Amino acid sequence: MTDVALYTALLHLQEPWYISRLDVDVKAEEVHVFVSDRHGRLPCPTCGSSCLVEDHVEERVWRHLDLWQAKTFIHARLPRTNCPTHGVLRVATPWAEPNSRFTVWFESQVILCIRSCQTVEGARTLMRISWDEARGIMERAVARGLERRTAMTVPHLGVDEKSIRKGHSYVTVLTDLDGRRILEVSPGRTKASLLECLERLDSTQIGGVEAVSMDMWEPYRLAVEEHFAQPGPDIVHDRFHIISHANDALNEVRKEEARALAAEGRSDLKGLRQAILFGAENLPERHEASIAQMKASDLRTAKGYAIKENLRRCWHHRLVRTAKQHFRQWIRWARRSGLKPFAKVADLVHNHLKNILTYFKHRITNGPQEGMNAKLMSVIRSARGYRTAETFRMAALFFLGGLDLNPRTARESSH
Repeated sequence: MTDVALYTALLHLQEPWYISRLDVDVKAEEVHVFVSDRHGRLPCPTCGSSCLVEDHVEERVWRHLDLWQAKTFIHARLPRTNCPTHGVLRVATPWAEPNSRFTVWFESQVILCIRSCQTVEGARTLMRISWDEARGIMERAVARGLERRTAMTVPHLGVDEKSIRKGHSYVTVLTDLDGRRILEVSPGRTKASLLECLERLDSTQIGGVEAVSMDMWEPYRLAVEEHFAQPGPDIVHDRFHIISHANDALNEVRKEEARALAAEGRSDLKGLRQAILFGAENLPERHEASIAQMKASDLRTAKGYAIKENLRRCWHHRLVRTAKQHFRQWIRWARRSGLKPFAKVADLVHNHLKNILTYFKHRITNGPQEGMNAKLMSVIRSARGYRTAETFRMAALFFLGGLDLNPRTARESSH
């Protein structure tokens, strides 16, 4: 097989395209492939009608996959057809997508490399491209993935805020909890932020939403009520956020009591700062003795620990009736405990009890979303490059959006 035949086969070139010249620069380790077309009639890019070739645009260059150690570049002057209906239009290339300076095979390899390396820096070094070129490939991949995202029902949505850098810079993340994929990201954590995410969903997705899991952040609730036709989907206040409030209350009780004990020369609570935050069933063996000793004491922290653990058991019920009774008993206990931090949590639970109890209808939490956020933050920390809401959105959808990212050749698209 000749060199021309080899490259023709590798590039899947068919009539009217052919390789007119091959240049090899040994010193620069580059191969330049010049592709031409046979003049005559070509299909209109819009309607497919056979049209006369009007002229050719100036030569353009596309980066292709390396051959051995040599960078490979494709050169071509693309023809323009003169369609009676659509006018003079440039013919699409079979080896690259519009507005890209890379072949589809090269872009596919870069996408695979970025997802495997989990860093743009590592992938761009391996592929010998710039950071901006790698980011451009990611942006095009996300754009085509969103266009290809088929309309499907999303019964359960998750909404959460995420800090993307220091200085209270937040984004709102909207997740398909059942599909375990990120659907959208928008800057800020306001009502408008969530509305922006919801407005990007299609009518099929919006129409199929049965419940939305979120924390007790009021702007998010208002956004859901405004965007969906009433009666809208159920709002489920995420239990992990509620337990987080109880953990914060317990920590406040511990700190206050530890200071009082220290003034008496006692260290009863030493080493318990992290241990008391574990759920009883997840308590590491190394903390079992100290927790047992603390529970047997008359410390205020021991009472707070019991209240916190009892709250966690509220979600263990099978029936909403018994769960509701348990929550109400817990609220009374927390309010009468004499522990002000827990009294505040009790008021919070009382005020949002209606949307807490919807959990027993849908049994959803933001757990899958928290897992995806953790993976995404790991990627972003290693990338050291996603410092704005827009780049965070691109990374979120690229790595965790469940999108079809790869480009397709003109031949593949036609089938």
